[in-house]
Amino acid sequence: MKKVLLIGLAVLWKLSVFAQITASYQGDSWKEVLRNKQGTVTSLWNGIDPFVFKASDGRLMGVEYEVMEAFVRFTEKKYGLKLAVNWVENPDFQQMIAAIKNSKQAGVFAWGYISITAERVKFLQFTPPYMPDLNVLVTHANRALYKSPEAFLDGAKQMHSFAMNNTTMAEDLAKLRSRIPQVATTFKNNDYEIAEAISQDEKAFGYLPLSIYIVALQRGLKVKRQPVWAVKRPGFAGIYPQKSDWKEPVDAYFESADFQRDFEQIARKYLGAHMWKLVFLNVMNDSMRNQNDLELLQIEKDLFAARVIEAAQESEFQRDVRNILLLTGVFALVLMFVFYLRYRSKKHYSEVLRTQNELILTQKSEIERINRDLQLRVLQSQTTPHFVFNALHTFRYFVSINERKSTLAYLTALSECMNNLLQQSETTFCTVEEECQLMTQCLQLEKIRYADKFGFEVQYDQAVKDWQIPTLLIYPLIETALHRGILVRKDNDGFLQIGFDYKNGYIVGCIEVNAPTGEPLVGISNKSETDNASLNLMWQRMELYNAAQAGTITVSTSVPNRYEIRYRVLKS
Repeated sequence: MKKVLLIGLAVLWKLSVFAQITASYQGDSWKEVLRNKQGTVTSLWNGIDPFVFKASDGRLMGVEYEVMEAFVRFTEKKYGLKLAVNWVENPDFQQMIAAIKNSKQAGVFAWGYISITAERVKFLQFTPPYMPDLNVLVTHANRALYKSPEAFLDGAKQMHSFAMNNTTMAEDLAKLRSRIPQVATTFKNNDYEIAEAISQDEKAFGYLPLSIYIVALQRGLKVKRQPVWAVKRPGFAGIYPQKSDWKEPVDAYFESADFQRDFEQIARKYLGAHMWKLVFLNVMNDSMRNQNDLELLQIEKDLFAARVIEAAQESEFQRDVRNILLLTGVFALVLMFVFYLRYRSKKHYSEVLRTQNELILTQKSEIERINRDLQLRVLQSQTTPHFVFNALHTFRYFVSINERKSTLAYLTALSECMNNLLQQSETTFCTVEEECQLMTQCLQLEKIRYADKFGFEVQYDQAVKDWQIPTLLIYPLIETALHRGILVRKDNDGFLQIGFDYKNGYIVGCIEVNAPTGEPLVGISNKSETDNASLNLMWQRMELYNAAQAGTITVSTSVPNRYEIRYRVLKS
């Protein structure tokens, strides 16, 4: 008994507070406004985008907001008076309805996407409907279309539903669930939460107003309208107290040409080029049903096509990002590899220099020899960044044109070549056999780079395979022969031949090309190629070798289209 009494007191207290709040709204009657030529009305609003909502800068916007403001301008123009509107937010939809029902003030209105129902008409006045009220049955976009009401009822038995409490959607869903009572219902706070929940669950369904469904499609939600169990009502409208005397100016505005003009502009602004036709032309009239169904299907088709295009653009963007990240990652790895080589070389050279500096007073000649060796290694190490730069440039080109096969082939060949370079980085000499293997790998990379524009052959006499020669000393000559004698050809018949044999106490290396007729291979002389960094490095290395070994290395171009290098070295 005591508990019941406490509950009753709480209800009475809540009603008294509610009565005080509603009494605080200022809403002059139409009679007072006409008499004074000015007045103030209150407009309650329950936010729902795009009908009445607050923008990011705090301004009120929306279809219903602008309709009310247009009504104010109409009264000022037609009746020659000044009317102010006090907008008050009410986030509780049911409380807003009750506020209008119990208001003692005549000039209090409310907006919030309110449906005209037979029950509400008993205690409220409605403006003429500004748009039709059609609740459509919505499922996830992956659901097939149900061709009959019975087919949907059968499929919905394994599904669950979403609705907003105390709304026409909940009312329509309750009637549908009376046929499938085993289906559970989860209640959400607003229409868009319902659309979002259905978009994320392939076994969900629910009712949405037609306009909210279209907006949900425009926002990219994965929802689909089912062509069954739609429910039509008189329309959406604003409300005001049942005993209010504002009916005369309200009806006058909504039946005027001004409203027709104003609402077309407002609907186009907030609902889009397609949706405004459904609203403004009241497309759900039975006499236009076939035409309107086609219009609605076209809207859904256009929105779906736009979503597909956006998805394709997003996929292409993601692919470009992946390619950029891949290129950046490979570049970073190669750069780290180069820095590591340089760091390791510098560290090693520093240790060698520190050791030799301690012996400089007693071993001057030995230190000079070591210094020459170090210079040769430094010059040799400078060849690696040049080679890596060309390789990265080629790799970036293949990635940019999306040539996956060429990219993978080039990356495989590059990996093998870099591994061989790393193994040879600790010494300035290698055997003829090792030199030929390294040149073969480098030329294979060039062949991939230039799309098989040339052929090549690298061979050596078995008698010299174990003799040692400076590592990659003649590779700049090979590059020069390739670019000046083969790649200038207009056909793909270029051929580069490299060979090593023994003659009169020298290892003789020959580089020969089948240059085009009339275009002999350009000759070179010592230090003449000042604009070619690779050749300059070769001449510097050669000078150091010759200084230590009394001119044992020479280069000759006496035979057309042929380079010949002669050097004397010891057996390994």
